[in-house]
Amino acid sequence: MKKVVTLSLLAIFGLASCNDFHRLDNNKSKEELTYEQNWNEIIGEVDPEKDWKVSIPVSVTIMDAGTSTISIYSLGEEKRTLLAREDVASEAVITFDIPIGLEKGIAICRECDGELDYRHVSVENLKGGSAVVSFTMSGSKASLAPMTDENRAALTKPTCINPITGKRAEIFGYSTFPAWIWDDMNAAIPEDMSAKLTNQITNFEMQSNGLFYVSTVYGATGNSSAEIGYYYYDPATPQNKTYIPLVDALSADFYYDEINYTKENAPAKVMWLDKSTWSWNPANFCYYDRVDGMASGGFKTRTGDDQYNVLSVLKHFGNQNPDLSNIAMVKGLTFQVDAPKGNMVGFYCKKGDLMNHTTTSMNGGKSRAAIKVYDGFRFIGLEDGSAEHAKEPDCNDIALVMVPGNDGTLPGLLLPYIKDEDSDKYYNGDGTLTEAPKYDVATDGPDSKYEDLANKKMIWTVAFEDMSSDGDCDFNDIVMMITPDKKNRTATITLCATGGALNSIIYYKDELIGEVHELLGSVENGKNVLANTYVQRYALVDILTIDWHPGHRVDDEVKNFKVIAGNNVITVPEKGEIPKAICVPGFWYWPKEATNIDEAYPNFKDWATTGKNDKHANWYNKYEEDKVVKF
Repeated sequence: MKKVVTLSLLAIFGLASCNDFHRLDNNKSKEELTYEQNWNEIIGEVDPEKDWKVSIPVSVTIMDAGTSTISIYSLGEEKRTLLAREDVASEAVITFDIPIGLEKGIAICRECDGELDYRHVSVENLKGGSAVVSFTMSGSKASLAPMTDENRAALTKPTCINPITGKRAEIFGYSTFPAWIWDDMNAAIPEDMSAKLTNQITNFEMQSNGLFYVSTVYGATGNSSAEIGYYYYDPATPQNKTYIPLVDALSADFYYDEINYTKENAPAKVMWLDKSTWSWNPANFCYYDRVDGMASGGFKTRTGDDQYNVLSVLKHFGNQNPDLSNIAMVKGLTFQVDAPKGNMVGFYCKKGDLMNHTTTSMNGGKSRAAIKVYDGFRFIGLEDGSAEHAKEPDCNDIALVMVPGNDGTLPGLLLPYIKDEDSDKYYNGDGTLTEAPKYDVATDGPDSKYEDLANKKMIWTVAFEDMSSDGDCDFNDIVMMITPDKKNRTATITLCATGGALNSIIYYKDELIGEVHELLGSVENGKNVLANTYVQRYALVDILTIDWHPGHRVDDEVKNFKVIAGNNVITVPEKGEIPKAICVPGFWYWPKEATNIDEAYPNFKDWATTGKNDKHANWYNKYEEDKVVKF
């Protein structure tokens, strides 16, 4: 164990005296008894079966991976969390904790020689505690089904001319995605349902941070050709916009080399890996294909070629349960977006004289696009028409996935003019509400090393209640986070907030770490002050480094921490106890000062008063924006 900070002798002698205090006959202080009474009145009685565990231990056996790096991510989050990462040689057993409330399982990424392969393990399989994942893939080389003469005739100029270079838009190869991307996109922007009714963001632009890429993965459900591209402009001169067309979305479902054309070098815009044959198959964009009555449409050049379109592949071969799906992976042709750094960037869909943009101000106030930030990607759906009713615009006539550029960043997201009328504030890409719209550098934001850390590694927050105030269950009196580093077999303990004024001494395995106000620096004029319970006034401080070997459980490890505050000894609760401390998955947004936890987190009460009900296990993801502390 390595300590990161030291205390003065005076402080240590002063702290030692706090160990000697009077307790009542039932071994509970007066403050503790009052706190428990308040808890029962505010939250309700704790179920005797409530064990307060926040994680599930998982062991994943990796097979046939070769010499590679295995990264394991959680799914179903706005920003995916890295749960484990290890270098392996063909086979390995990787153990780690997954947080309760995980909804979509985990993605296992194999990186070898610059290529990425993904596998998915569902939540149901993870609950058994172990899973086996093999990266054996035989015959995975792309194989294209035959095309008709009519289809081949339609393969004319599928990419568009860049007005600056005078050349056709360059294809930057394929980007490969986990198979669940289709289910997620289909849920985000479903067919025949207005994007407004699915609560998607329908008015947005971005601020360029450098090169990034977009891949075709889903669509299109229109019935005529449409030009897809991007535009950019300097915010100082918004009237001077540059338009860069990329692709003619519906005129052809295959690309080819005009000079050296053969059937074999005509890849589809989207391909899917069939788990039954481990072969790549084309998934066409055009809605008017041969299945599900789609052949009756008017776009005849795509009729009868025996090729499934994206929606049909998903319907016939996919499944929301990835273990039952026959789709292993999805890959889409990828284009580069090259807008000057600092410029605003948007996308457009042009059909005839109609041009739809991602920002409503350029569409006469109409919404014609949707975006969803999810799992490190961004889905962007574009509408090719002008209809507006319960089914339109569904914003899925063409859909792209944004992927980072060489510097690993995506553009900042601007949500212009989207106001919450109740609070008279603006929504931002990071989920905050502010007086005026702001830019958000999504995915690995550079503003704070701890924000960056929270986006990349699995973090656990431990919050203590010192019970010094009647009726106060805000769990911000001492807040710290645990960040395991599984490769180096250590974990960093970081102090985040001191929301109480009592001298509060923190111990690890009965070894003194220090008084929390001294550690954080939240002492002013010789008095302890409340810190970081409204806004951040004090920098977070790393106070300890501990061992964290494979097999370490967070639910067990947090029991090694103890806080002595006044007359109270505070530890995480045992089964059936009223909690004076809680462990929460992630870099948790703790309640503001004097705000009870159930006010800040509406689902907490249901979770805290039931023993074996998983319905509200993800309570920590749903909070009241103005009642939590967000840095």
